[in-house]
Formats: sequence, structure tokens, C-alpha cells
Amino acid sequence: MSSKKIIIIAGGSGGHVFPAITIANYLIKHGWDVNWIGTKNKIESDIVPKYNIKIHFIHINGLRNANLKTLISSPIHIFKSYFKIKKIINSYLPNIILGMGGYVSGPGGLAAWTSKIPFILHEQNKIPGITNRFLSKISTKNMQAFPGSLPNAEVVGNPIREDIIRIPPPVNRFKNRSGPLRILIIGGSQGASIFNKILPKISFFFKSKVVIWHQSGRNELEKTKKKYQKYGLYQHKIYSFIENMAAAYEWSDMVISRSGALTVSEITTVGIGAIFIPYPHKDQQQLLNAQDLKNNGAARVIEQSEFTIKLIVKILNSLNREKLLIMAEKSFSLGIRNSTKKIFEIIKNISKK
Repeated sequence: MSSKKIIIIAGGSGGHVFPAITIANYLIKHGWDVNWIGTKNKIESDIVPKYNIKIHFIHINGLRNANLKTLISSPIHIFKSYFKIKKIINSYLPNIILGMGGYVSGPGGLAAWTSKIPFILHEQNKIPGITNRFLSKISTKNMQAFPGSLPNAEVVGNPIREDIIRIPPPVNRFKNRSGPLRILIIGGSQGASIFNKILPKISFFFKSKVVIWHQSGRNELEKTKKKYQKYGLYQHKIYSFIENMAAAYEWSDMVISRSGALTVSEITTVGIGAIFIPYPHKDQQQLLNAQDLKNNGAARVIEQSEFTIKLIVKILNSLNREKLLIMAEKSFSLGIRNSTKKIFEIIKNISKK
């Protein structure tokens, strides 16, 4: 019996690409043949080939903050992309197509719909982008990570890597843990300049009471290291990018971070107390991603305009491991740890029809 075939369409950012990689690997493990559609100049062009997944590239740009030239040429690129994807579909003949977000999903979803191939959609954020809002009207099935994102959508969470799911629950991790408070700082795969600027100064107030593992982003690694060293603080680990996030999560007592959808889902999967400083998007998507954790006492949410040394020092002074364990357990209670399996079952059932 020949294996089932799927096209995954995802691109633009780690938040779209990494959950899609998790699903792709699970499908391959279960005998599926996977092809991918993305763009050449974005993160997927580096990541996807590492997993031996065949990737087809199309040329498309986002329209957010676009200049006049991009706006004028955009319909031409969308039109060309649509026909290129139609050609890929006709040649590959997939059983089903999965859209995981990014501008590349737009012409892909349209091509799937006009080719009469089942097209399912997954929204990672609390607030969907323009592309997914449009596609949710023509898709066969809508899935969402958080409740209330898309109409008639099933809540399935965000797919999380197996090594993160396997981390022991908070009560096991905190058992017999002593010494300085362990703080993990993550500003996304690119880092966050405001964290690199403020956190070394904050660590100065706590001296040896805290130890920090800080992801700075490639562009500001040396600058951030120098800031910590300026205050005579050499116990902290500063990396441009943390390859082994599972090890970092397992090590930490708490996280200071942006609240991208995947980060929030990983934090609730592991169960960690957090201070979130959402990126100030116009649609407030990161602020809303963190809302449930704030409401159940698992996290503090501070808008970037209010993110000051004084406030963070005050919050950290009010915390200890006992309180952080309570926050971690509240966070753990919100985690969806079987997201990949749920999505796989939906793919399997719809492809049968």
C-alpha cells in the first residue's frame, strides 16, 4: 500500500515553522510522505532541509508595513505563487494540505480549495493574522491553539517537541532544589534588545542570589556579555541562541520572556512561572497569548512601556522557590501535551474522507 501524502504550508517565523516541523516528523514516523511549501528568504529555507523534507519555494512578501513597490507587485506574486502551487499539487497529488501560517499559506490555501483537496488550518496565536482569517472561511477544518481564535475551530494546542513534553512536572523538578534562583531569559530566536539592555542591570541588584541563562540573539551577544561583566557578574550563561531549549526549561525556576504563541505553549507544557513582556504588536496578539496564564496566577504580564528596572526588581524580591512552584503548577495545569497526536488524528480522519 502506497503511503499517504501531505503538503505542509508554513513559513516566515519560528512560531509557524517549528510547530509544523513537529507535525511533519510525527507524520513521517507514521509512514506519511511529506512535502513542504515555503519561501527561500525566510527561516524555513534553513530549517526544513535539515529534516530531509522536500521543500518547494515560492516568492511572496507580507503586506504589513510594505512599501509602495511591494504593494504594487504583490498581486503579481500572489497570482504567480497560486499557479506554481497548483502545479505542485497536480504533480504530487497529496491526500490533504495543512496550512500552518505565514503569508505563504494564502495562495497555498486558495490553490488547495480550487483543486478540491482537503485543506486544514492551524492557528498558533490567540489573535489570527489576516491570511488565516481569510483562509478559515474556505478551509475544510479549522484548528486553534487557544480558544476563540477562529470560527468553528477545534482547540488542539500548539505542537510541542517530544524532548520538552518529557520534562518532569514542576513538583519533581523543584524537589531538593537549592541555591540561587535560576532565571531563564528568552526574547525569541532573534533575542530582544530591551531584555539585553535592562536584565544585566537588574541582575546587579541580586548579585549571587540569582543565576541567569540569557538568550540574546546573534546580533547583540558580545554587547550583552560585556554588560553583565561590567557589573562583575560572571556566573551567568549568555548565548546568542539556546539550541537545547528542553535543558534550559528543565534547569529554570522561572522565565522572563516575550509571549509568542509557541513560547507560551512550551511554558505551560513544562509548567514554569513567568514574567511576560509581550512584544507591542498593534493587534496585541502576544498580550492576549499570555492572558490565561495571568488570569490563573501562573504569570505576571508587563507591557513594554511599563517594563522598568524598579518594577522587575520589586517583583523578583517578592518571589522565592515556594511561590514559583505554585506558579509553575498553575502553568502546568493549562498545558496541552497531546497537541501533535490530536492534529495527526484530524489529518488521518479527514484524509480518509
